[in-house]
Amino acid sequence: MSRSKTLPAQRRGSTYLEVQVAMVLLSIGISGLYSLSVIQSRQTAQLQQMLPADQIASINPVTAGSPAEAAWAKKFGVYADIVPNAVAAPTPNYPLNSGYQEIRDNEDISGFTTHAATGGDDWEEFGGHSGDNESTVHEIQTAAAYGSYAMFSFYSVPPGDYEVFTHVPEKKNSYVGEFGSAVPHYVYCGSWQGPVHVDQRALKHDLELSGRWWESLGVYTCTDSTVHVLIYDSPISGDWLVADAVMLRCRRSVEIVTPARPTTSGGATVTVELK
Repeated sequence: MSRSKTLPAQRRGSTYLEVQVAMVLLSIGISGLYSLSVIQSRQTAQLQQMLPADQIASINPVTAGSPAEAAWAKKFGVYADIVPNAVAAPTPNYPLNSGYQEIRDNEDISGFTTHAATGGDDWEEFGGHSGDNESTVHEIQTAAAYGSYAMFSFYSVPPGDYEVFTHVPEKKNSYVGEFGSAVPHYVYCGSWQGPVHVDQRALKHDLELSGRWWESLGVYTCTDSTVHVLIYDSPISGDWLVADAVMLRCRRSVEIVTPARPTTSGGATVTVELK
């Protein structure tokens, strides 16, 4: 008695995926890109051998996956780790707004000068008040005459955009009379610009730095290596004029490259380019 053997059914066609793969390979072969693909893969392998091990990464790191993942990384032709929630941004030469920053105080002999108007009181240096930038300020009583000024000077300033700040101590209870409600300030960057009026009675507190509040006089484009800031006495300067300190701070313009994207922690990231 003979037994019949049942043979497995033979497949008479190919799957749709196999047809697609075959067509892709055929296209590569017809267009002549196969040899280029081989050369690119070999060059990538040589580059990987030349670079130190600690500088080589892959889109699918071999340490966290299989050798097949490394093969796919080579096909991409890029070596870079992808870290979840990471933000890639170029590192500027120096942080924004902190490239060139210099403070000129009334105690600086080489960068501070005063002038008293004819017939008026002279400038005097006083100390012992809380809130001064250093330990003293220069003050003048201006009721007798007008035209006195205090000038802060900066030298060897690189060309660029700068924001100018003046420091005004908080109102002192020992003052007789009033501060100026609109004290004129002039800025010299190749030419005199201004006036910018500062209300020494009600400070705006534009910038806090090292526990001190500064009042902004605006942003200026400086092409001359010498910058002067002049505090000028006028009929609207009040009974007392105070000169304490001036700060020159670099301002680099910023262009937004990519829009802000929310992060998983509830914040946002944005890519900018420093001019």
